[in-house]
Amino acid sequence: MQKHLNSSGDELFHSRLKELYHERISAMKNLTPSIESVFKFHEQLMFEAIEVAQKKVESEWGSPPAHFAFFLLGSGGRGEQLYWSDQDHGIVYEDAEDEDAQEELQEYFLHLGKEIVRALEAVGYEKCSGKVMASYPRWCKSLTAWQEQLKLWLREDTWEHLRYALTFFDSRTFMGEDTLLKKLKETIFSTLKNQPQLMTRFAENTGRLKTGVGLFNQLLTETKGRQQGKLDLKQIVNFPYVNGLRLLALKESIFQPSTLKRFEELPSQYHFIKRYQKTYQKVLEYQLAWQQGIESYDAIHYLQLEKLTKEEKAQLKNWIKKGRKLYAEIESLVEED
Repeated sequence: MQKHLNSSGDELFHSRLKELYHERISAMKNLTPSIESVFKFHEQLMFEAIEVAQKKVESEWGSPPAHFAFFLLGSGGRGEQLYWSDQDHGIVYEDAEDEDAQEELQEYFLHLGKEIVRALEAVGYEKCSGKVMASYPRWCKSLTAWQEQLKLWLREDTWEHLRYALTFFDSRTFMGEDTLLKKLKETIFSTLKNQPQLMTRFAENTGRLKTGVGLFNQLLTETKGRQQGKLDLKQIVNFPYVNGLRLLALKESIFQPSTLKRFEELPSQYHFIKRYQKTYQKVLEYQLAWQQGIESYDAIHYLQLEKLTKEEKAQLKNWIKKGRKLYAEIESLVEED
């Protein structure tokens, strides 16, 4: 594979990304705290940063040697990012005709993954501490290699393997061939049909919910560390809804990664679950209002309770309790099967 490295291309790469970062900081000052506005903000910024990375790779290594899909995971996959987010993503590409060609494809797409990581980091998306990024071989593979890996994760259902599978399931194609990602999700659905007992294992994996309301109906905050005195929004408020709806999406073969859209796509017999959709929408909307002005990813998921009115604290407690109730209902549904 021909590679043409040049310093001028690297300078342009860094210059454009620097511009994008300053544009980000400026845009965030006037960003409306709504789910739609923040979603569009991230989509545009990530698209422009990834486009810079892709053009750099193409100028050095040529056009992509196969069809591929670059996909987002985590809150980005679900379209539920707050103002700051880390990177969670992967790549799947078409299979090559022989082993030599396969090695070339892997080399190309891993390099593309590394440049995407650099670009996203430069515009404010921190690297994933768990290395869930397209620059690592575990998250950058051919279609067949991905299918084999998913089957392995589900067959050898260790806690870590199931966590990888659950992480992957909240994926959506950001650019490229969506059919490739759909084939991977179909691999999960077909495996679950043959091994329905995996649903119980999934529920066990995500069922360790962090307690947010104490015995005396008080909100429980972090007791040590940099976020001491703040409430963990991600673990306490969001995860019961996110994890619960993911379980039902797996059970009902729903491709959609968005938690709100998973509510919408549930079959009618889940009417008693669907009633929680408006609650979760309010959770997302209020988080955006409460966390406006936070200036770093480290702090974005931790809430200063002093900012809340008495009524808002009562509302927050209600949402936390509803989330735990929802997860318990879903867990019992999964265990019934």
